[in-house]
Amino acid sequence: ARINLYMFTATTSGQYIKIIDATTGSTKRTIKFAGEITQGPVVGPDEMSITVRVNPSISYVLVYSMPHGSLKRRIRV
Repeated sequence: ARINLYMFTATTSGQYIKIIDATTGSTKRTIKFAGEITQGPVVGPDEMSITVRVNPSISYVLVYSMPHGSLKRRIRV
């Protein structure tokens, strides 16, 4: 049986996250988020999270699916 193993990483620039195929280096998805990133990205096998500050008193953890980049959860912290 053949097993397909995909590895992805992420990088940030301004208000954008790029999901990158770690094997080929190609960009799979670009995500725009609101606010200023304060932590992350933290990349796991099927999820990626970042913490963003949208104003001085409100921050969120944003959890995205990997590698598709759809927003799965937004948690106020």
